[in-house]
Amino acid sequence: MTSRSSSQSTANATPDLTGMKIAHRAMLDDTRRFAEILGRIGAGEPCDDRRRRAIGDYLTQLCASIHHHHTIEDDIVWPILTASAGAAVDVRELQDDHTELEALLAVLGAHVGGFADARSGDDTRAAGDLAETLRQTHELLAEHIADEEKVVFPIVDRYVSVTDWDRVEKAARTGGKMSFEAPRMFRHADERELAKMRKEAGPIIRAVLGLLIRSYDRREAIIAGPAR
Repeated sequence: MTSRSSSQSTANATPDLTGMKIAHRAMLDDTRRFAEILGRIGAGEPCDDRRRRAIGDYLTQLCASIHHHHTIEDDIVWPILTASAGAAVDVRELQDDHTELEALLAVLGAHVGGFADARSGDDTRAAGDLAETLRQTHELLAEHIADEEKVVFPIVDRYVSVTDWDRVEKAARTGGKMSFEAPRMFRHADERELAKMRKEAGPIIRAVLGLLIRSYDRREAIIAGPAR
């Protein structure tokens, strides 16, 4: 039997937004740092085929990750907010942002392909184009995420049930590429968030994550290049 105090605790619980906060942090950090990396390559920093492939692979997965994140918001988060909060929330501007971001992601993907296909020693222009698109993506994401966290997070805390938010978390886990997403989440989490994720993961998942993180870090070393 569930005690009354336990029932009250469950009823008073609020959704855990840790996953979304880390996802936002990761998107902003990735677009910023890759704009800097590609800017250096565009200015003449050496980039061999191995490094170019690693950068292209990461950015292709990043575009897919951002698209997946926005699809979850469009298909699951916004309907939940509307059903839970009614007139207290208006997500039309956030939806418009997604339309603009998706168009920019298409341009970004084309520039990633152009950079990946460039010949070694002939990639400065492709890198410069890619760096500029990454800067634009970062700026738009930063504005969008700031608005979203200001508008949406308080609404989720006040109106959305833990059960409904669990649907969001499940969609994020099942639709994303975990070999990319999991180590990336760990690398962008703070100490408190890391402790929480490690505790929830269990020993077997922690062992798998350790392997994924080592692979992720090896690729990061290649991506960083001579400036590391």
